[in-house]
Amino acid sequence: MDEKPRAGRSALLSFKFGGTALAGSLAMALVAAFAPQPVQIAALGSCVSVLAGLFVSYLEQEDRRERRRAELLERLRVPVALAPDHELFDQYCVIAEALAELARQGDPVLREVALLKLASLSGEVRSLARGTVVFSATEAWRCVYERLLEQPGLGEYQSVAWVKTRDYWQDRPGRQSMRVNYDLVRRGLRIERVLILKDDLWPAGAVLPSPTIRPWVDEQNDRGIWLSLVRESELAHEPDLVADFGLYGDRATGIQELDDQSRTQRFVLQFDPRDLKLARDRWERLSLYATPYADLLDRAGPGR
Repeated sequence: MDEKPRAGRSALLSFKFGGTALAGSLAMALVAAFAPQPVQIAALGSCVSVLAGLFVSYLEQEDRRERRRAELLERLRVPVALAPDHELFDQYCVIAEALAELARQGDPVLREVALLKLASLSGEVRSLARGTVVFSATEAWRCVYERLLEQPGLGEYQSVAWVKTRDYWQDRPGRQSMRVNYDLVRRGLRIERVLILKDDLWPAGAVLPSPTIRPWVDEQNDRGIWLSLVRESELAHEPDLVADFGLYGDRATGIQELDDQSRTQRFVLQFDPRDLKLARDRWERLSLYATPYADLLDRAGPGR
């Protein structure tokens, strides 16, 4: 079997080029010594043409080498960028090794399924790179939620609760999150919360919410959370304000989607400053409609 020439070796350094050049030089020497002048001129022209062709070939080879070098550097760019972050670089290496092992698998069905899974995974990683984390049909988001609230220097937490039923945040994970809220208030974190209540939970004309939801509202107020209330019907012309969302200082914003039984369907955590700005604008607009709970208690009087 013939050995393949190394891709990066210059054609000018090959044995074939050296032998051909030597033979050509000897031939030109014989022509110059014994041939008439017209033949010498023709041979010189041929030699110049050959040299020009070799030079053009050399330039093309250098261009190919430069393109290969650029491709290699582009492939190395990501690992080099990850190198200072050891944890991410380790994950990159694990994924790269797994993909290399997957490429050696020959089953077409496995390959088809793997490509579908990888496409989904790629989309999730791109979402993470944009600063968006999505939790679907799970309460695991509360761990990240609590971790964010406990970060030093957070300053304040602004929360909007769209309360559709009396069971809102009354399950075990919800009560645990409320305990975390109370503990953080005790430690000095300012928590502001706007409650968007359906009309059956705060009937029109009533000063205070329905007794079915009052204990939960009063508990938050008594524990130091700054509450404001608004009826959902009052936001009919501002539908984008009717949502569960929160602002974790200047760090992130979160959007919670619940079903009719107040169970989490989806929670989206966004760290992009643009998303944070949109959430803050929404909060400020919502605040124009909401009434502080302390004012409602004053209106209700001592016998509330």
